[in-house]
Amino acid sequence: MTTSPASAAERWDTYSADRSTIRPGETFTITMTLTNSETTDISFVYEYVEPLWPLNTTTNRITVTGCGGDVADCTVSGLTAKFHPRVPIAPGDSRSVTLTVQALPASSPTPGEIVSTGWNPYIYYEYDRTPTGSFLYRHGGPFNPTELQGRILY
Repeated sequence: MTTSPASAAERWDTYSADRSTIRPGETFTITMTLTNSETTDISFVYEYVEPLWPLNTTTNRITVTGCGGDVADCTVSGLTAKFHPRVPIAPGDSRSVTLTVQALPASSPTPGEIVSTGWNPYIYYEYDRTPTGSFLYRHGGPFNPTELQGRILY
């Protein structure tokens, strides 16, 4: 497999959260959008998103309540969600996937405690083949993008 340098400068992934601050019992939704900036259809996509510290080391701060979007399938294991958006994705078209998370009441909250939330997204896609049959692909994602940073207020 090889990557294509021709489209490397174009923005192909965007991230957002519908809220940056939540309280126990409230939910927020993360959206990850892949836009095909290639000149051919994207034929395969795999995406995942997982929480960063301290959320990834505790079991009593958040719970995943759903995943979806423009997907063929999505699965949740613990606090990590994995997605396969519908393909093909034509040049210029986009697919968005969502993850909905709920803040849980703390088992022993400290009044006024603030817990930071951060997320690590990843996207891999294949969009063409070389003359020898290898897939052209792109992958990556920003570590803890500011669009997905937030906090839980107790």
